[in-house]
Amino acid sequence: MPVSQGKQFEKILKTDFSSLPGSFIYRLPDQMTGYRITSRNPSDFIGFVTPYCFLLEAKSITGNTFPLTNLTQFEILDSYDNIPGLRRGVVIWFRDHKRVIYVPISTIKTMKEDSKKSVNIRTIETEGYNYVELPTVTKRVFPKSDYSVLLNLPDNW
Repeated sequence: MPVSQGKQFEKILKTDFSSLPGSFIYRLPDQMTGYRITSRNPSDFIGFVTPYCFLLEAKSITGNTFPLTNLTQFEILDSYDNIPGLRRGVVIWFRDHKRVIYVPISTIKTMKEDSKKSVNIRTIETEGYNYVELPTVTKRVFPKSDYSVLLNLPDNW
């Protein structure tokens, strides 16, 4: 059985994040309960680069939009608010656009409060929400991204 592009993206994310000097990243094991939306893990990855700890959820999609309902870990990630040095967010690979963005959980929360239903790669730049596009080079199919930009974000993200 071939590996899905989403699982391959997770491996690439881990490799790219690991290239940061002094970094550590761990892929939390998926829980094998037999049901798709039963995981109680806070995120796919726990990463560390002094002075920050990261909880990163990885998503890979085709098309222009990432439905916010696909982020089943939102409540868990949102519950870790106000912890100094903890950065919580979603790394979304928009495969059709060859773009990788990081959306902080605080932005997802604001979007939900504004009754937004999705992150749209075509309009996110004009909607005024906080996000970061990771510098990315796509070789054939898969992206190679620079995660060092996440170290320069404001603390309130």
